[in-house]
Amino acid sequence: MNISLEQAIEIHARALVQRHKGKAPSNARVYADRLNGHRDCDGCAVWLGVASAAERILDEKCAAEDLGAKQGEV
Repeated sequence: MNISLEQAIEIHARALVQRHKGKAPSNARVYADRLNGHRDCDGCAVWLGVASAAERILDEKCAAEDLGAKQGEV
């Protein structure tokens, strides 16, 4: 089974969010910085993508929780 880079980024982001919750984006950025320090520009770009995806996932979860709380108030 082949997966695209975008799918791999999404999978890693979801795993990081599951494991590290709100710290997932910053953890991904730390790893990106480490790769950048080793002059791995491609790896750095991928992990910055993971950080962005993790932020999006956390925002979606937060929005869903807010919606659920508002529906419960009615």
